[in-house]
Amino acid sequence: MGIPGIRVTEPAEREKAVRRAFDTPGPVLLDVLANPDEVAVPAKPTVEQGWGFAVAKVKEIVRSHGDDGSA
Repeated sequence: MGIPGIRVTEPAEREKAVRRAFDTPGPVLLDVLANPDEVAVPAKPTVEQGWGFAVAKVKEIVRSHGDDGSA
């Protein structure tokens, strides 16, 4: 795409990478790797977001049990 990219693989690198991105003229792709085992939660979650998360988790469980034939 022709734009600079910055990849962040360690939490300690985040601040430096964001500053570098803001210091770069023009668009920048900031690729930040996250721990897949952590649940991303908004700073101030709403009740609607909580319900949405709960529904998504129930669907995930139902689908995973349906894939292997167990109930």
